[in-house]
Amino acid sequence: MANWMQNVARAPMVVLAMLAVAGCSKTAATATDAATSDDAAAMDVISDVAETQQTFNWDDNPDCDPTQPSYCALPWPSSQFLKTDKTTATGYRVQFGATTLPKNAGDKFIDGTQWQRMDGYAVGGAILVHFANVDLAGIASETDMSPSLAADAKIRLWSVKGGKWTRVPYWVELDQSEEDPARKLMNIRPGVIPDAGTRYVVAMTGLQDTTGKAFKPSPAFDALLSGLTIGSNLGKRQAQFDALFAELKTQGLEKSALLLAWDFVTASDHAMHDDMLAMRDQAMKIVGEKGPELTVTAVDNYTVEQNADIAAEVRGTFHAPNFMDDHPLGSAKAYVIHRGTDGKPAQNGWVDMPFWVRIPRDAVNGVPFGLNQYGHGLNGTGAQVHGGFNGKIGQKSKLIAFACNWTGMSEPDTPGVIQMIMDFSEFSTLSDHLQQGMMESLILMRGMRERLDQLPEIQKLGVKVDKKRTYYTGISQGGIYGGTYMALSQDVTRGHLGVPGHSYSLLLQRSTDFEAFLMLIKGSYPDAGDRLIALSLIQMLWDAADPASYYVHLKQEPFPGTPPHDVLLVPARGDFQVAPVSNEIVARSGFAKLMQGWGKPVFGATEQAYPYVGSGIVIYDFGNAWAAPGNQPPAGPVYGGHCDSDADCPKWPWYQCESNVCVLDDPHDRPQDLDWRNDQLGHFLDTGEIIDVCGGDGCHPN
Repeated sequence: MANWMQNVARAPMVVLAMLAVAGCSKTAATATDAATSDDAAAMDVISDVAETQQTFNWDDNPDCDPTQPSYCALPWPSSQFLKTDKTTATGYRVQFGATTLPKNAGDKFIDGTQWQRMDGYAVGGAILVHFANVDLAGIASETDMSPSLAADAKIRLWSVKGGKWTRVPYWVELDQSEEDPARKLMNIRPGVIPDAGTRYVVAMTGLQDTTGKAFKPSPAFDALLSGLTIGSNLGKRQAQFDALFAELKTQGLEKSALLLAWDFVTASDHAMHDDMLAMRDQAMKIVGEKGPELTVTAVDNYTVEQNADIAAEVRGTFHAPNFMDDHPLGSAKAYVIHRGTDGKPAQNGWVDMPFWVRIPRDAVNGVPFGLNQYGHGLNGTGAQVHGGFNGKIGQKSKLIAFACNWTGMSEPDTPGVIQMIMDFSEFSTLSDHLQQGMMESLILMRGMRERLDQLPEIQKLGVKVDKKRTYYTGISQGGIYGGTYMALSQDVTRGHLGVPGHSYSLLLQRSTDFEAFLMLIKGSYPDAGDRLIALSLIQMLWDAADPASYYVHLKQEPFPGTPPHDVLLVPARGDFQVAPVSNEIVARSGFAKLMQGWGKPVFGATEQAYPYVGSGIVIYDFGNAWAAPGNQPPAGPVYGGHCDSDADCPKWPWYQCESNVCVLDDPHDRPQDLDWRNDQLGHFLDTGEIIDVCGGDGCHPN
């Protein structure tokens, strides 16, 4: 039957009818009559053809997309799993089958129920396909994206809006976590952050393997090209593909040249952000103009000898609305959004959350000081505001630093995250709880601005708050989620994002921080391809908090009732923990300028000269090489000579002395320790101007 289908794949309707009739034990004369009669008779013959197609030469599982048979969910993302729904902003709703998504080591498929609230795919995700031993020579790479826009590119990506087709830059990398070259998935990363609620089209032609053998369309895609899908599950998509083939022809691609083509739609702003905005707006109304109540639990005073910059640390709690339901995972605490009868987030009582405040020494003299909210690092706590650089910034720039936990990805959340890794069906426990944490951070700024200097313990210190100077500074995870915080903040318009990034599905495999978590993920999902699919899947829910979906709302499209914002991004070249390549995507997307001195050409981005007013990205270079392209962490430690202390080790690039051996240092924590970086930060927060503190040639502290 399969050979018969291939032989008649492109036969005229008359021949098809004759063969169909013969297959149904009808006479040749009847076939001729059918082929030349009216449309109704012709449809009867086509129906006869369908009756003969009892089997197909592809997997006809309705849960799967057979056009890429290696994995049920490939190609990813695909309109295969978008069902028409007039109630959503895009007109679609995501719906995976019971066996579409990867299964874990316990033989349990990821349950796609939580994803049904989405009306499209992640803007921070990747495009995934599989061609065994594919040759990427001449294909766009992380270091050279120009082939992605070539007229004859073998892979072409378009955004389609209002009938206008626009080519989108991208790079392609093979999955480095898979050792078998024949099993490596192709990871196609858009070079810009995709637009929300937008259709995208992918087309592939002329790819070959490393032996020079050209790939052929899969049997299922060949059937779509031929129109021979009647009676199959794939046949339900034939009209959609016929329309796509016609559209591609207008873009200069004949369907006879296609190896694979498909489309998908990204999630709308409504699907990604309505919950977060509802929580923010309800919480602000609940706590009122003065913000949440603050309660001081401890005050530690320091002598000048104990701390030259900080006079006192204040610890306490703030009373925040709770929008979560308990959702235990094993013995671990986890949470999901509490929803009202209308399906929207609703308050479910209150929570008292910790805060930390650092009072600079000069602030106790009655001089009004501004406020600088600090965002802590990966799975840490707000206590990381203790960092000495915050004291220096506070003293010099007249800013009181304060912090809370990034609820959802703070130290208390770690047990729940580990349990969730065992079964990604529960990923909403992380993405939902992060939104509670974002709301807590936003209302805390309001409370600090309006209530801090009214507290008896603070009045006793003689501290006064300058309510007009409210800023944000985050490092690492705080730099990442700082993009989200800033886009949502109604009280802060300028912020600093230290060693930042976006799109966790991009960052995870490029970070040494996540190696331990990835080991757990490998234990739960041992197949490398399944892991890539799972990472792009969870990004769909992560986008509710990930800055990938928020950068456009900083200034270009502010949320309702929200002012425009400017941010200063400060990555470190060769960072082991947060990949600077994600910042290049931000620049290429037009959300921040790549400031002069980046140190290498960046496709699609022009360096901006100093000084500059607006959002910008300043690279700090400590001599580390740029990370090698690919979805893997930077190479392990590089060793130098013998040492007895750090002073014995080279400082360009930076080394540290460990066990009497000089080891190449991760530059991740270096920028914030530099006085001139802090001068640049302070000037930007107060003026919005990015100045050159590095001598005109980029920031190279050697």
